[in-house]
Amino acid sequence: MTREEITASAGHEFQTLLHVYNLCMQRTLSKYGLYPGQPQLLFAVRALGTPTQNELAEQLTISKASVGVSVRRLETTGFIKRVRDKKDTRCVRIMLTQKGQEYARWCEIDFEMFFTTLLEDFTAEERANVLDMLQRMNKSMRAFKERLES
Repeated sequence: MTREEITASAGHEFQTLLHVYNLCMQRTLSKYGLYPGQPQLLFAVRALGTPTQNELAEQLTISKASVGVSVRRLETTGFIKRVRDKKDTRCVRIMLTQKGQEYARWCEIDFEMFFTTLLEDFTAEERANVLDMLQRMNKSMRAFKERLES
């Protein structure tokens, strides 16, 4: 196969993988009443404790407006709640409700199952190399994104 054929085939396989992954993710998350991206927000709140909306935006590297939309939706559905900071009453913090904590754990289990499934046809050696390859792909894409933004 030529380099061009490999690139075209790899591109097609990657697009197909993303499409099927997203379909599976949507079906899985719909049983919780969540949308793609929302579990990451739940995970970030859990990891940060009681972050502000700005801290979440920074952690997730998304806009404050996007975080605001997700926070409102997750608050409406009972996954998170906003609380005033006891030391600075001007500051509003975000925390997981009991429901949010439970669903974050279930999502984490489902995500582990997704990645286990993705790698089930790989040998042990290939699985060991996947993380390195993904990190290198991410590094390349971040550099490409920076070039596009400048």
